[in-house]
This record gives sequence, structure tokens and C-alpha cells, in this order.
Amino acid sequence: MVSAHGPDLVIAGAARSGTSTLAAALREHPAIDPGATKEPNYFSRHYDRGTAWYDGLYADRSDGVLRMDASTSYTYPQFPEALDRLAEAAPAAQVVYVVREPIARAVSHYLLRRHTLQLEEASTFGTALAAGSYYTDVSDYRHWIPRLREHRDTQRLLVVPFPALIASSHEVATVICERLGLTPPPLAAEAVTAHRNAVVEFRGTFARRSVRALRNSPVYPRLRSAVGATRVRQIRSRIIKPAQLPTVEEALASCSDEQRNQLETFKADVERWVATHLAGQDAALGLTWSAHWPSPSG
Repeated sequence: MVSAHGPDLVIAGAARSGTSTLAAALREHPAIDPGATKEPNYFSRHYDRGTAWYDGLYADRSDGVLRMDASTSYTYPQFPEALDRLAEAAPAAQVVYVVREPIARAVSHYLLRRHTLQLEEASTFGTALAAGSYYTDVSDYRHWIPRLREHRDTQRLLVVPFPALIASSHEVATVICERLGLTPPPLAAEAVTAHRNAVVEFRGTFARRSVRALRNSPVYPRLRSAVGATRVRQIRSRIIKPAQLPTVEEALASCSDEQRNQLETFKADVERWVATHLAGQDAALGLTWSAHWPSPSG
């Protein structure tokens, strides 16, 4: 059965919202199996590799150990079938979705694709927006949260405001573990900091292309597991360098007046919608996370 291969905990997005930090905090728990790689992207990019490949990313099933999948691509518009596949494979999984101020998130996503991944041809954020709505689509939590709710109730979906995660990833991870019936995770600030996913540049074209080819290979997760996360970070540090990045304000300066007006309206509408959702979540689950999000009048 496909369901036997489904994850128990999913961090489904949003990209560039601290999901790597959260996954690093949770992977320290002895009852959480993080798999061979943080983002297997199975239900989106690699579904054709089959359940045997996905199952092989994790240790053999054992009582009390939960599998975690932290693939933010499950809430990318180019993979509209990903959440349906996830729901079919793991209808009872706890899903976590992190929301960040939508324009800052969109700019960060653009910078990652432009500088680190070099998948974005547009030289400015304004040019990228003129070419399509990808970055704001990923930031449109009014779309993604209802999509996530289609397949699970309030008890199985947790929306985390980015500022709460930045304030204390350990506290957020503790709430998630409680909802999974687990004890709090160990406090491992150094390990969590080491997994933060900064925007960087590769030192050469060969290094960038080699890393991309390796990461797209079906054997990459097992190779990463064999080498070890610490050794992988050491190797990566030798072939990357800090990127000279514009600030959010500088990136927005490349937008036309019309684009900026549209972004301001979009930001206000999305933040207002999320504020309402978080208030309802707080009331249902006994949380106080809406205090970390801008008020509807903010």
C-alpha cells in the first residue's frame, strides 16, 4: 500500500520562511527520522521514482519513530498535484506551513533562484514580476492554506508565523512535538544554526553545475547520508561564497509604480487573511501565535 510509505510529519512550505531552521530543530528529536535529505520532493518533482525510492530514504519502520519530509516544493504552483498525492499517501500526517511577510518572502525566493540556483534569468525583481506571477503565487497563503485544509482538519494542520519561528525555533518545535505526542526536542542551538539556508553564490560554473546534477540524481540522498551532513556542509563551504545581495527595499526599487501598488495591495490582503486564520487557530489550539503577525489594521 502507498500509505505505508507516507511521511508522518510534513513541512510543506512556504519556501524561504525558515523551514530549514525548523527541520533542523525537529531532526534532533530521537523519535523523528528526518530521512537522507531534508527535501526529497517526492510528491512533486520525483514522484516517478516510485515508493521504493522514497521508502529507501528512511530507516526501516519502527514503533514510535516518525518520518519527516520537509519539501517546500509541495506548495509550488508548478506542482498542483503534489498535495493531492501527499494526502493519498499520508492522510493522517501532521502538516506544518510557515508564513512569512509575503513580499519579503518573494524577494528572498527570487534572490535564491537568481544567485544560488541560477534558475532565474531576470536581472531584477521587477523584471521577474513582469515575466510572471511565480514569486507572488508562492506567497499567496490565501490559496495554499485552504488547499492544505482540503485534506485535513485543524488538528492536522499547523500554520506557523515566521516571526514566532525566528523568536524561538525550539518553542515552535516543542509545540509540533506535543501535537505528535512526543516529548520536547533537545535544545541544539548550534546544530540548528548550521542548517540555516542562506543565499550564496558558487565559486565557479563547474561547481554549480556539478552540485545541481548531483542533487537531481536519484542516488544523492543516499550519498549525502553516507557522507554525513557535517561533511557535506564542509565540502559545500569550500565551493561557495557570500552573495552580494540587494536589500528588499533595493529589490523593490526595480519595480514600476504600478507593480509597487499591486504589491502593497497584495501584501495587505494576504496579511489580513492570515491574521484572521491565525486568530482562529489560536482559539482552537490554545496558542498565541497571532501576536507575532501584523494585525489587520497594521
